[in-house]
This record gives sequence, C-alpha cells and structure tokens, in this order.
Amino acid sequence: MKDKSVILVVDDQFQNIELLEAYLVPQGYEIVRAASGEEALEKLVHNQIDLILLDVMMPKMSGIEVLKNVRADDKTKAIPVVMVTVLKETEDKVKALEAGCDDFISKPVDRVELLARVKSILKISYYRRQLEEKEKFKTVVDKVSDGIAICNPDYLIKDCNEAILKYLNIVDPVNINLVETLFKNYSVSIDKEALMDLTIAHKTFDIVRQNSEMAEALYLEVNLNVVKNSAGELLSIVFILRDVTAARVEEFLKQNTLNLISHQLSAPLGVINGKIALLQDGLYGPLNEEQKKAIEAVSKQSSLLISIVEKLLGFTIVRSHS
Repeated sequence: MKDKSVILVVDDQFQNIELLEAYLVPQGYEIVRAASGEEALEKLVHNQIDLILLDVMMPKMSGIEVLKNVRADDKTKAIPVVMVTVLKETEDKVKALEAGCDDFISKPVDRVELLARVKSILKISYYRRQLEEKEKFKTVVDKVSDGIAICNPDYLIKDCNEAILKYLNIVDPVNINLVETLFKNYSVSIDKEALMDLTIAHKTFDIVRQNSEMAEALYLEVNLNVVKNSAGELLSIVFILRDVTAARVEEFLKQNTLNLISHQLSAPLGVINGKIALLQDGLYGPLNEEQKKAIEAVSKQSSLLISIVEKLLGFTIVRSHS
C-alpha cells in the first residue's frame, strides 16, 4: 500500500469533520473535506481518493444520492464508501447497501471502531485493486499472439497467458520450470548455461520443434528479460515467445534454392571453363587469330560467371552458419 491513504470526509456539520480529522490525521491519513454532496462529487474529480466517509443525512443531496453517483461513475465506482450515520432502521441500511455502501459507522463515532474499520476496509480495497489490475493485465495479454511467461528466480512460472500454454503444449503451468521444459522438448539455439546467465539483462534466441507425425514444425523467437528492483535484487524473469515459423520456413526455402542454383551452375561452368582451356592449348587443333579472339572473349565471360557463382556459394555458406 502507498505511504499515505487519502480519505474524503463528507458531512454538512463542520464539527463532525473536525472530529474525524482529529482521529485520522495522527494515524497518517490525509483528509480531504467536503461540506455537501455536491462538493464531495467535485472533490472526487480533482483528488485521488482511497476511501469515502459519507454522512447520510445532508440537505439538498443526501449521502445515498452521493453514493449512487459514485457507483455510477467508472472512475470512482471502486472506491470503498463507509456511511457515517445515526440511522438504526433496517430499511434505511438496506437502501444504503443496495446503493453500494461497503460498511457503516454509527454516530457518535467511536475512535477505536473508526480506526479499525478504516484500516480494514483500506486493506481490502488495496487487495481488490491489485486483483482487478492483475485481471485487466491478464485480459490484455491473453489477447496478444505472443506467448508471455513471468518466472521467479528459479524459472518456475508465476504467471503466463494462453498463447504460451498453446505454443509449449502446457496444460497446467503450476510448478513448471520453463527452462527445463524448453531444453527437454525443443532444440534451443543457445546452450543452457548461456540462457541461465542472468548477468545479461536481455537475450534473444530461437527454440524449434521439429516436424513430426504428431505436430508440425514450430519456430519460436524468444526474448528473455531480467527484472530487478532498485537495489539490484532479482525479482522475475520474463520470457516473450513469438511465432516466427512462416518467416523461418521462407528463409529456409530461399537458402535451399540458392544452394541448389549455385551447386547446379558450378558443375557445368567448370566443364565449360575446362574445355575453353583445352581449346586455347591447341588440343583440338590450331586456331586462327579470329578464333583465338572469340575463345578469349568466351573465356573472360565464363570466368566472370564462375566468380559470380563462387560469391553466391560463399553467401549461402555464410547465411547457413549465421
């Protein structure tokens, strides 16, 4: 929780606000005052409020009306509201509960009861917001096509989205060691020691599932990010897996095509160059000057073509080892 929670105190009686303030401020709470329902709604617009202590009986706009407005606004509907009231009738309390009240404190306010209620409700509110934020995060990442897994320092999955379960064929991520799973079921482009070297905050590598009768080939590009706190302590390890199968297969096909073309050209060009050398050496009989010039021109073009093919072969070799 943050260091200082902000409480909006709403009451048309100034002395009641002062009393609540006297109880709450020494405990480290920050107080925002409102003397009417209209002012309370205005203060909610301009302040980040953690809890509302709301008087029920107020002129013009009652506490119940204020509460209905709070719950109707997406920006304020999650703020816990405690009704401060002298009402004892069950019917009145039911109305407050139906409007979205979280709890009641009776007037005259008892200091011990007030502090206990406030502390308890703020704690519940904090955990509720944390849960809501986690659910929002999960809703977003579950829609992302990339697989996302957050692991603890032992590489056990703490949280993940649906995509990573699909990519890695994991049914239940509980107690799953992600690194062990990768090296057990996939070809990994870096060794285990390099992957687990957390002195490097970011690294990228590939994992591959080969084509089989059970499943098609799958190429995943993995980005690993180390998350530390301000003190340099390791908090978590984030894995982001992206399906690059289409790109890798296309690259593989291009590579094979280049290899095939270059090797198919090398053999006949070698034969052509050899025959040209034999002609130039006079093995097939003497050549006149015009024939010699023609053979020389063919030889130059053949050598140029061989040079191009050799460069192409060198390019394909470099590509295959990169």
